[in-house]
Amino acid sequence: MCATVLFSALCTGANAQTPAPAAATGTSQSGSPAPAAAPAATAQAAPAASPDATSPPPAPVCHSSPGETGRILVIGDSQAQGLAGGLRWLYRTNRNMRVLDHSKISTGLVSVSFYNWPDEVHKLAATEHADVAVVMFGANDRPPVRVHGAVDPAQLANFTKIYSARVHDIMTTLKNAHIPVIWVGHPMVRDEEFSADMAILNTIFQDQAARNGAQFVPLWTAFSDNGHFSAYGEGVDGSKVRLRADDGVHLTPSGYQKAAKILEPLIACYQPDAAQKSKPAAPSAPAPSSATQ
Repeated sequence: MCATVLFSALCTGANAQTPAPAAATGTSQSGSPAPAAAPAATAQAAPAASPDATSPPPAPVCHSSPGETGRILVIGDSQAQGLAGGLRWLYRTNRNMRVLDHSKISTGLVSVSFYNWPDEVHKLAATEHADVAVVMFGANDRPPVRVHGAVDPAQLANFTKIYSARVHDIMTTLKNAHIPVIWVGHPMVRDEEFSADMAILNTIFQDQAARNGAQFVPLWTAFSDNGHFSAYGEGVDGSKVRLRADDGVHLTPSGYQKAAKILEPLIACYQPDAAQKSKPAAPSAPAPSSATQ
């Protein structure tokens, strides 16, 4: 049972359709051991944790697409839908790349009553045969962990266990289908409390990515100005453009193009013949001694 009424929707979905918190220490639907849920001590520290990993993600081992076309499966909410548009812009002249947009607005992982993402991802993993998955959630997943505006440690720990189990389910489902996962963090938003909530989610995403062999790509620094929200920033062409929508949460088309550009080096590993293209060029032979005289 969940501790407070704040978790009614979250817990109902967890009990009925996704692994309960305890399931995170058992086995996944694929039968492989699932990692333990984040302990309470880690969850309590989440609001103070850095919302953004400042160092770039490690370079993945390239696995080029076996066919002539690289297939990018996009999963998530309205932010993911915008990101899919940015990816289509990025590969607009590349006939060898295809964006499979399965995002759905007004959805998330907190409530599965409207749209059960763990179940849907099981179906997509079995039917789409993508080369890589790009996942983005958060705009509709504000954690119900505050009492009179302050984060309650017990509620945060409970939320972290349930939400982590759903993130884990999606990551492992795709991984078991041999679809590498690029999980995109949520950027800073205009409202400070909202931003703190997104930092909690980013901490969970980053932790689960490390546990489950996915790549977490932060956007926090790329879409902030010295740690502060800014509607404007550097676009893909280097000029100053508007990157954030009027709501202070979503990105503009220019913003989604910038986010797609950030993902480009990672997605390159899953393009046709990407492994060969990524190999360093062989060193040239030294010039004959006479050439230097």
